[in-house]
Amino acid sequence: MSVEPDLCLYNMTLQRSSSLVASLIGNFEGNKSQQEVVRATGSTIELWKLNSSTGKFYRVLIHDVFSIVRNVAKFRNTGSHQDYLLITSDSGNLTLVKYDKEKKDFVTLSNEPYYKTGSRRLSPGDYVAIDGKSRACMVASIEKTRFVYTFKRDSDGSLSMSSPIDASKSKLLTFDVCALDVGFENPLFAAIECNYGDYENSKHKKDIQIKKTLSYYELDLGLNHVVKKYTETLDQDSNFMLSLPGGIDGPSGFLLCSENLIQYKYLSKMTHCLPIPKREDNKDAPTFIVSGIVHKMKRTFFVLLQSNFGDLYKISFDFDPQDSDETNGEGGAVNSIEISYFDSMPVCNSLVIFKSGFLYGACENGDHYIYQFEKLGDDPDQITWKSGEYPDDVAAIEEKAIFNVKPFDNIAFIEISENLNPVIASNLYNPGTVEELPTINAICGSGSRSSFKSLKSELSYTEIVSSELPSQLMNVFTTKFNRSDKYDKLILLSFLEATLILSVGETVEEVSDSGFLSDVSTLCLQQIGESSTVQIHSNGMIQIVFDGENSEKKIEWFPPAGINILAAACNNSQVVIALSNREIVYFEVDEFDRLIEYEERKELSAQICSISVGEVSPGKQRFPYFIAGCRDSTITIISTDPESTLDSISVETLSSIPSSLLIMDMVDKYYTTSLDESNEGDGEDNLSDAAINKSTYLHIGMESGVYARLKFDTRTGELSEPTNKFIGPKALKLSFVKLMGQNVVAICSTKVFLGYTGSKSGLSLTPLAHPVFGGICSFVSEDCPVNGILGIHENNLHIMTVDQLDNDFVIDSIGLRYTPRAMVDNSEDSGLVYICEGEFNIQSPFIEIDDEEVDTKNGEIVTSEYDQELHAYYQQFGYPYKSGFSGSCLQVIDVKSREVVQTIELLNDEVAFRISKVVFESNSDNSYIVVSTAVKLKMDSNTSDETYLRVYKIEESGSLSFVHKTKTGYLSLAVTEFQGHLLCGMKDVLTMYDLGIKQLLKKSVTKIDGFNEIVDIKSQGFRLSLSDNRNSVKFVVYKPLEKLFIPFIDDIVQRYTTSTVFLDYRTVLGGDRFGNLWVLRCPEDESKLADSDSHGMTLINKEGFCNGSPYRFQNECKFYIQDIPTSFSRGSLIAGGSESVFYTGLQGTIGVVTPITSKSDYHFFQTLQKLVAQNYDNLTERDNLKYRSYYSPRRCVIDGDLVEKYLDLPFDKRDAIAVKMELSPEQINKRILDMRSRIVY
Repeated sequence: MSVEPDLCLYNMTLQRSSSLVASLIGNFEGNKSQQEVVRATGSTIELWKLNSSTGKFYRVLIHDVFSIVRNVAKFRNTGSHQDYLLITSDSGNLTLVKYDKEKKDFVTLSNEPYYKTGSRRLSPGDYVAIDGKSRACMVASIEKTRFVYTFKRDSDGSLSMSSPIDASKSKLLTFDVCALDVGFENPLFAAIECNYGDYENSKHKKDIQIKKTLSYYELDLGLNHVVKKYTETLDQDSNFMLSLPGGIDGPSGFLLCSENLIQYKYLSKMTHCLPIPKREDNKDAPTFIVSGIVHKMKRTFFVLLQSNFGDLYKISFDFDPQDSDETNGEGGAVNSIEISYFDSMPVCNSLVIFKSGFLYGACENGDHYIYQFEKLGDDPDQITWKSGEYPDDVAAIEEKAIFNVKPFDNIAFIEISENLNPVIASNLYNPGTVEELPTINAICGSGSRSSFKSLKSELSYTEIVSSELPSQLMNVFTTKFNRSDKYDKLILLSFLEATLILSVGETVEEVSDSGFLSDVSTLCLQQIGESSTVQIHSNGMIQIVFDGENSEKKIEWFPPAGINILAAACNNSQVVIALSNREIVYFEVDEFDRLIEYEERKELSAQICSISVGEVSPGKQRFPYFIAGCRDSTITIISTDPESTLDSISVETLSSIPSSLLIMDMVDKYYTTSLDESNEGDGEDNLSDAAINKSTYLHIGMESGVYARLKFDTRTGELSEPTNKFIGPKALKLSFVKLMGQNVVAICSTKVFLGYTGSKSGLSLTPLAHPVFGGICSFVSEDCPVNGILGIHENNLHIMTVDQLDNDFVIDSIGLRYTPRAMVDNSEDSGLVYICEGEFNIQSPFIEIDDEEVDTKNGEIVTSEYDQELHAYYQQFGYPYKSGFSGSCLQVIDVKSREVVQTIELLNDEVAFRISKVVFESNSDNSYIVVSTAVKLKMDSNTSDETYLRVYKIEESGSLSFVHKTKTGYLSLAVTEFQGHLLCGMKDVLTMYDLGIKQLLKKSVTKIDGFNEIVDIKSQGFRLSLSDNRNSVKFVVYKPLEKLFIPFIDDIVQRYTTSTVFLDYRTVLGGDRFGNLWVLRCPEDESKLADSDSHGMTLINKEGFCNGSPYRFQNECKFYIQDIPTSFSRGSLIAGGSESVFYTGLQGTIGVVTPITSKSDYHFFQTLQKLVAQNYDNLTERDNLKYRSYYSPRRCVIDGDLVEKYLDLPFDKRDAIAVKMELSPEQINKRILDMRSRIVY
């Protein structure tokens, strides 16, 4: 007998983690002329491309692997033009992957089991090094374990791996591994290691000095055995290795990087040493190399290295090249190497150089950037340091190599790739208007590259040009002159009583001799036949026949006297006109481009308000039906077949008047990997019509604001598979556009939506970014060959392109000074957000004691100016390093104007950590901002000289004015308003304050037993949810008569809690530092007992259980999301959507959990989840249940990401699952999409 859960949640990821494991460039599609980038995040593999003509970097594919990706490397089989991937993960398998052009996806070639599941220090996979000729690889763990594999091809030609050769050694730590390019000699690997055996076994550990070593490992291909060939002692700070090309391309060997030192190393060659140049203002700071890239050119190469401060260095080699690509891959002897300062950019996880001259910086934190090389740093006056000047490493380390930073010189900034990692905090803001969508406001980034980001579930567009016109526009149309024309020739702008005709050429300009009528309002415009165009207006229709680009003759048609045209629809061979007397006039085009009117007219039962006819399929003469919508809320399907012309097939009743109809084909599955041939491999992706399945749909826009889509069977005229969505409170207007090779429906209302086939669902309805366009149509020209659209907004015409349909969010950013710590989102009241920021070990450039605005008494500098140039400078170069010093400030952000309206810089190394808005009961006329700060905080010992609570009054303008500050015993990491007071968590003490004249006044102090550090406080009524950084959550009830806080229930599991949110009065949802979501619920009887006693004596006298509170939570749900939750917000992203909980993760994840409210839904998704898990081909073969139960078993949470993979399964697997569930695939699709539509568009 099944047990029904009290609560079941449906989890869905809206945006994946953007924290990168690695970025690789290669020919993953097998096209020699096109390079792609593979980005590996914690749980996804992504394929990206660069348009070299525009510099746009765009995502082609994202593949969920449902496992923890630990490392990724690329290799290429001999004789192949395609690069393959080698992936290590927590699945315990070593995975070989390639990109399949036919499936448009990554596919697994081989999964070689090599260790237990999970990520441990003994699990190989943290380091992967592949031989220069892709013959072998070394896979190593942090400690002990090290395997070597060889690649081979089986008899059928498939690629596989040999059994592992064990090269493990106990008590050995590995810091880095690289493979040397030795040609076709035995593969050689180098590793930075440390043996701690002597230290562990010694009784006098203080006397033992652990040394790092550099070891060379050779794989003997003949004996199939790994030998340690040579070992030497290294500097203790050695941290990074970069392999160099060998043979005819380079000298082989590698660069070994340590603190302030770079060395060239190879077994049989001389070692060369170089210092790492330092900035003038960071000359005393330790400098390390954290990333690097080798770029090969014809018979030469160069190296770019990046320091921990973001400075790029170019390493050049003077070596004796080999004459031919011999078997010996050692290359020639190195005579010297030299280093020079190249440029500065944010610190990167990976650097990627394209052959087309672009540099992609995958930054550790914040946004990613695309740069273009202007030159290669070969200026003759460039300061260089040569290895010949330094006989050994000591001489190089002692060298004072100093340089001054400079604005971009060798590279030029091209584009930003928005990135959320890390997300410190967030909040869901709902503006409450139909024109504005809910927004996720988040504080992200670190250091000088921190930012405040607003995220909207919208599609962005690139505006090419906009033009103001004399009056309000009603509609916009484009047309060609001939069927064979590649580009549009005319734009017609329809006003209330006129039409403006514009010609499209090298420029867009008004024409007066086009043959079209300009004194009428155009209802419809269509190119018909071979060389004709019809313009339909309320009083008639005009057909213009073109000879080349000149109008040859005009043919006019008029309705009966006193009758007007209300609606019209056309395709290339049919014209349908709806008259005001409820009649429909039908025309067809003959072989001479003549419009032939059908002898009879069709009369409907009510006035016609909308009409549509589909496009004619290739090889056909006509579309078999047209559909008319009437004011009695019906639609009539009418035949155009010659044997039954204008016969009514069926009449369907709607819930509202159909204001607009549109019949068009849509693809059944989303693809983005077919290249536009016209752009020769560099353009945006487009769909190949011959390679995909399409279906015909009827799109209905109603006056009530409801949009409906129904599948239209063109053989029988039947409608099926209805999908409904409320768009807005205004009548809808539909139009056809062509974007990314797809037929897309544009829905204009109080907001513009684009309907298309998305990758995450069948039909995706996504809003288009502002402004709200009143009409939209496709546009194709020489300057805008793909993805172009025209939009009209009031009296403005906009020409733009939509470059990507499957975007998750549109992100707007505002730069901040320091790493954000917390924020107060006051957008609903004043449109302002208050943020506290702090940074350690820097010399703040914003503190000038002589400044007139310095308030030394209160320890702050207040300014309302925002220097954009100064911010951009420090965003590129960062702040000067200074150990033991810090910078901190409060900033007020105007969300609407996207400006920093006030900055309060704190002095004396005082750093702000938490912030809260409070309305004190004793002074309810004003609102206050309270900030918790610490002076000279030491992070290692978590101690500080002093801690304060600073109080600021919010003025009418929204700016802050200092009131006073109160000294406290400990730093408060949780501050919130509670019952007209300020409530703070300091260590394990809960303190309540009221507002005093000169300082805050203590009203209550309560020690919370069993807690270490209170990090989060949430309240509901007189009940509190207290979160501890080690000991989960406690519910505390406040008794105002006694002014007591009484803990009455806690958890049975230690959880390292980060944030929580109340789901209801008894239930709390929380997250911890290990990436888990969980729901705790207080039993109903215990909840009532806690509220029943006004004085709390019953709870006080109740005996505790196991040194804790007297009662325990029930654990309702558990789920692993592989990111650290930082914030939870309740609300909805869509109009009329069900309330859900949105969460953000530290690494940039945005997700949502929503309750499953019916038993039927629970059983349906539970069964579907199980069947999809059995049929989904995971790249790494990681079991989904084990993955989602990483630390504790998954409980009562449906994995929506896995459920939606049903939509991507092959048809045979989908049918098999449908049979087992006794449903049709269409019914399963609908229920999946209905669940998604409750949460997001």
